[in-house]
Amino acid sequence: MINQRRTELNMTMEELAKLTGVSTPTIQRYESGEIKNVRRDKIKLLADALQCSPAYLMGWEEKAQEQFHLTLSEQLHLNKYRSIDDKGKHTVDTILEMEYRRCNKPYLLVNAAHAIEDATQDDLDFDEELIRKELESQKND
Repeated sequence: MINQRRTELNMTMEELAKLTGVSTPTIQRYESGEIKNVRRDKIKLLADALQCSPAYLMGWEEKAQEQFHLTLSEQLHLNKYRSIDDKGKHTVDTILEMEYRRCNKPYLLVNAAHAIEDATQDDLDFDEELIRKELESQKND
């Protein structure tokens, strides 16, 4: 099941090894059946990396029941995040929120409305008010 699921996700053995912290030769031995009794903690790591349930990997479920797809980069970031302490998580959360706000500023979208030739003065005034409120909220952050 490990090989099948890994192949479905277009993942290499090396990528799976990197995500789980298990060596590539060990992944190969899991897939070939050379290792028959995989430890529970390793099954959980493999299931997380392969975005399926441990029960699926054990052959107890027929479908992988994907929750959502993460890229390899996203999985690596998530694994790193899970390994840091609360202070580190707080730092990452703060920076992520700052970057999210920087990249998703509502007033940038509103400014685009000013380029519309037939925008009414009420539309422009409304947009300006949104911009003013956003700038005030940034000052308070």
